[in-house]
Amino acid sequence: MLHVGGVSAVELADRYGTPLYAIVEDRIRANYRRLVRAFRERYPDTRVHYALKANTNLAVLSILRQEGAGADCSCPAEIDLARRAGFLASDILYTGAFPSREEIAFARDAGVMINLDSDDRLEDVANGRAKPVLSFRVNPGPGRGKHGLVFAGPDAKFGLPLPRILEAFREARALGFERFGIHMMTGSCVLDPSYFAEITSRLLEIAGKVAAQVGITFEFVDIGGGLGVPYEPSEQPLPIDRVAEDVVTAFEEGCEAFSLGRPRLVLEPGRYLVCDAGVLLTRVHSVKRGAATFVGVDAGMQTLLRPALYDAYHPVLAANRLQEPDGDPVTIVGPVCENTDVLARDRTLPELREGDVVAILNAGAYGFSMSSQYNNRPRPAEVLISGGAHEIVREREVVADLGHRQRVPGRLLR
Repeated sequence: MLHVGGVSAVELADRYGTPLYAIVEDRIRANYRRLVRAFRERYPDTRVHYALKANTNLAVLSILRQEGAGADCSCPAEIDLARRAGFLASDILYTGAFPSREEIAFARDAGVMINLDSDDRLEDVANGRAKPVLSFRVNPGPGRGKHGLVFAGPDAKFGLPLPRILEAFREARALGFERFGIHMMTGSCVLDPSYFAEITSRLLEIAGKVAAQVGITFEFVDIGGGLGVPYEPSEQPLPIDRVAEDVVTAFEEGCEAFSLGRPRLVLEPGRYLVCDAGVLLTRVHSVKRGAATFVGVDAGMQTLLRPALYDAYHPVLAANRLQEPDGDPVTIVGPVCENTDVLARDRTLPELREGDVVAILNAGAYGFSMSSQYNNRPRPAEVLISGGAHEIVREREVVADLGHRQRVPGRLLR
């Protein structure tokens, strides 16, 4: 029998229903502490800003706020969620991709640090009562990531190339900004440990040119996230101590070479902190045998989109049959009327029957946060597990929620 955070997966499924996202608090805390310890032992002025887009459950945000994390927000709603979870404005860095004037005004008025992806919103930031800490996102050139999640290079929509970066900081100084950072985010789920030091060196080189030619001092240098986790059986965990050692060495060498002083080193992990803390539990409804065997469950692409969107691999277990021998390969599918509604293809599992509980692992990042009501399926509940205790942290939607905020014109009711 599979246990999640010390609690039987079947007990959770029976009590709260399925599909169900189960989140293990202790794992989140352990992931954060491992990462922070690795970097702060080598560079004490390191700050981790959690990337909210990975998982915005308020309980998850509160756990990381308790641990001392800052918040990396990509939209006004995430700023609002971070504040509701107790983050101070000074702990929040907002980075919007192609933001509207209204979004910039929201972030500016919230008093958070602002990281601009482009220079065309600079005057909108400057129009506030006070000048926030201002950063620009650099496109440093090379990028890397799984499933096409590469955020740098000539085809990436993110960040400014070097000539534009220089002009952006010059304009910011002319508009009266006095406190600065510099930022990059180049890829997602990178498992090559050598990559992070390489890209850090590149960012420090760019920061050095800005500092020398524009004459500013950086309060922080933000190397982004992208710290990978293993999903597939052949993948190995990222050796975070080696990554920290190499990044800090590159960081300190760059700061010395380009006379940058001792700015704060900032990281923005999302997946690394929450991915393996989440398990999606789903129940078998039917088994269809033919040329292939399809196991139908009550979770689908509307519950966990990554396999359909990216052809992403998630480990799958028969939660109540762990000790039984494997049978023939099966494909796990959901109830959505789409042939792409596949959660796992050609997996060797014990023979599954109606009522069995299937566990989909590594579902804590970009699981619920990418879910939808597609095919008119209410979104699942979320439960938090801590020290063997468990409680609902997001109630399951019901059918009535599907029509929430809809209005039918009176003429159509006759």
